[in-house]
Amino acid sequence: MSKSIEQLRRDAKALRTAHEAGDVTARQRIASVGAKRDALKHADFLHVIAREAGFESWPRLVWADEIIGLHRAALQQRLKMALYHGQNWRVDHLLKQTPDLATDLFGLQCALYDFKAVAQALDEDPSLAIREFGPRRPILHLAFSRYIHAHPDLRDDMLAIAALLVANGAEVNDGFAIEAESTHKLSALYGAIGHGNNMALGQWLLE
Repeated sequence: MSKSIEQLRRDAKALRTAHEAGDVTARQRIASVGAKRDALKHADFLHVIAREAGFESWPRLVWADEIIGLHRAALQQRLKMALYHGQNWRVDHLLKQTPDLATDLFGLQCALYDFKAVAQALDEDPSLAIREFGPRRPILHLAFSRYIHAHPDLRDDMLAIAALLVANGAEVNDGFAIEAESTHKLSALYGAIGHGNNMALGQWLLE
């Protein structure tokens, strides 16, 4: 972006001032993005500025600005958290910006349902199926991913990955502690159904 976030915020304030003064151009700009409410709020003017900058919303513009200049490891961490929290528009933005961001990161490849990459990695090193990547093993990265809601077309690849992981030693009843030294663990089944609302994987785990 050619302007800073602060400058864009000022642009939104200027647009609001012009709109409230009855400026015809300001009203046309607002109408062009579908803002039709009579009592517009500050967020509506930010939305107009974001749309004019090529973004779907102000939060997406701000997030895109936040990741500019981040090094690869930081971007990978953002990708990991977006998959966990179901922020799939962030996942797709990161992958569009850096298509190979998950290369050689087995846990992320599982969470992204990248069957080809997972199968190749397991063929070279079957122990990856039971190795910890961060606080979780691969079947938990798979189960706690919410990527299925953005890409239901990857359902078969997701289930094929689950089968591959189990065939190479992963436990369907695996779990991880949400706090250090805690005896309470969140299971793969909870991840699929309770966290991810992923009934296809939940059913597969139950069966």
